[in-house]
Order: sequence, then structure tokens, then C-alpha cells
Amino acid sequence: MSHDLDRQRALARLRASAIAPPTSRRDFLKLFGGAIGGLAAATTLPRHLLAQAESDLPQFGEIPQAWKGSGEVVVVTWGGIGTEMQRKAWFEPFEKLCGIKVVEAVGPDPAKVRAMVDTNTVQWDVCQIGRGTMLEFLKQGDYLEEIDYSLVEDGVTDNYRSSHGVDIVPFAQMLAYRTDAWASAPTGWADMWDLEKFPGGRSMPIATKGNIPELVGALIADGASAEGIYPLDIDRAVASLEKVKPGVVKWWESGAQPMQMLLDNEAPFVTAWNGRVHAAKMEGQPLEILWDGGSLISNAWLLPRGCPNLSNAQKFVAFSSSAVAQARYSKLLPYGFTNVDSADLLDEATLANLPTAPANMSRMVQYDFEWWAANRPEVIEKFNAMMLG
Repeated sequence: MSHDLDRQRALARLRASAIAPPTSRRDFLKLFGGAIGGLAAATTLPRHLLAQAESDLPQFGEIPQAWKGSGEVVVVTWGGIGTEMQRKAWFEPFEKLCGIKVVEAVGPDPAKVRAMVDTNTVQWDVCQIGRGTMLEFLKQGDYLEEIDYSLVEDGVTDNYRSSHGVDIVPFAQMLAYRTDAWASAPTGWADMWDLEKFPGGRSMPIATKGNIPELVGALIADGASAEGIYPLDIDRAVASLEKVKPGVVKWWESGAQPMQMLLDNEAPFVTAWNGRVHAAKMEGQPLEILWDGGSLISNAWLLPRGCPNLSNAQKFVAFSSSAVAQARYSKLLPYGFTNVDSADLLDEATLANLPTAPANMSRMVQYDFEWWAANRPEVIEKFNAMMLG
């Protein structure tokens, strides 16, 4: 039964991709490596998450009639444990309560969104991409549908609302390390750069696929103060990355990759997303996170212009941003929420582990969406030049 379900999901991902099917094993692995990783993760989820009973999660009450419908909606997320928990928090109850089937796809690449819209071949309805990417889209052309806020709960406050996107998952991109790797524990970005004192592989994000390269950490490692670090000095940051480059064994493209590097001890020091590290830590893995100098970022739901199931996409956005839905996800993984009413549905212990907890926020750097939207092309150009140098 589970193999059949996995096959169905893989086929759904194939149908949801806006490119030709692969014709060789190499092409298949190149194209669907992230999707396969997501399916593999389904069989290796931490036991404490698998044991999380539905009755332990915040429960939905009466669903607005405006959220109900029929047919399907294609939702593109980042895969791995994040998607597994979104399925439990959002997808499954949405299907049950609203009557609309969620077809999953993995890898919300902005370039693919642009290509689909430009060629009028849009097959995705809802994409989990950052607000910075939304701002880039708005500057480049008519690539996104507007959000129908008449369906969205008031608890989603103005700071999380944009005309063409609604913030959905606040998370931290931060340092994580193996506690069994060295005699003394690292304390921050300077230690990440210190390959002699803390030997071993490093893994950091690459400047593609919608990710942001670690410029903030690079500047802090170079002696910059986290306070007032924006606008970022791109040249100084890239020069700093050049220094740690020899130790980087993997420039990651998806959130599952640095976690695998950590668990395999191929890279005992990485930049990762807090929820994934916390889940592995709760399972007993020898991991720790460092909030200091991490970046507090929010993903957003974006709807590509001309998406085939626009009405259902709007309903899904409203459902998943509701107080109950957001609280369910924070309960399953320690990512923040964008509906302020979710706080009333969560216990103090859960709230304390979220990146949006005051004690954690005070140690991090708020991601500057406007700066990244304006400067990402220059960042990518100079990062790629460093990689080729």
C-alpha cells in the first residue's frame, strides 16, 4: 500500500512539473532527486513526529463555506520533513474538510515559474517561495496572481500580507553542528570559518533555486557586527566566503541536503533550517543549533499568473494561513506562524522553541526582503564568479 502511495505521489510530481519527462536514469535523478529525497524521508521520519497523534494537534472547528470546493490544487513545496509535516498539518485536513485534492510537487524554482508563465504552460497553483522572490517577480513582469484577502483570517496581520503573496512559514537559516565532532563546542560564525580549530566538512546554501547564500554569516565571520548589518557589503561577504570555500564539501540546493550531511558526519558544521535540525535533535541525534547571527526569514505562498486552479489556490492559501492550521504546523515543527491568533492554541514549551520567540529573535538578523530583491542579481553574479575562481 505504501509503495503504491509513493508511486502515485511521484507520478503526481511528474505531472506537476512543467518540463518534458526524463529519458534516461541520469536525467531522472537530476530532475527528481529532491522528490525522491522527499519520498525517502517519509520512511525515516523521526519517531516522535510519527507518534504525534491527531488528537494532540489543534483542531479545526466549522470551516467557512467559502473555503470549500471540488477538484484539485497543485502545491509546490521544498520537500523532506517540512513537506511531510505540511501534509499532516494542512494538506490532509484541507482535503477532508474542504473537498479539494492537494497534488504535491517539490522544488518551487523561480526560473520554472517564469518559464511556465512566459510560455503559458502553468501547471503549478501555489508555490512556497520567499517574499523577496515575489518582489523580484513584480519588477520583472506580470508573473503572479493577487491574493484574495477576503478569504483570509484577520489574524494574518498586515506585516505578513502583500498584494501578491502571503507569508506562511517564518524560519531561521542558521548554524547547526554535531556535538560529538570536537572537544569544545563552537559558538558562532567565526568558528564556522575556523577550519583548523573545528576541522571537518562544511555545507552552505548556493545562490540558486531561490536560496540565499550565507552573506550575513560571512560578514559576521569577517568581524562585522550583526547589528545594522544591512545593507550588506557584497564584495566583503563574497571575499569572506572565498576563505571558507576550501572546507565546503557541499553547496546545498534543498533543505534536506545539509541535514543528510550532518547525519552522515560528512559535514559536521552546516547552515540549515531550524525546524529540520530540531526534529533530528528530538530523535536523539547529536546536533545543536546556534541562533546568534542566524537569518529570520519568511516563506510566502505565491500564485503563478494563469495557474489552472486559481479559485482552489485562493481557498488553500486561506485555509493554511488560518490560526488552527498555522498552530498545527508549529506544533509539528518549530517554525513560526504568521497568524497571531495561533499563539493562543500553543503551549509555552512549543512557543519557546520557535524562531519567532522573543529570546530567539533578539539573537538573529531580520531578513531584508527589499535589499535582496534589489541586489540578488549582483549577489548571484559575484557568488558564481567566486565558485568558478
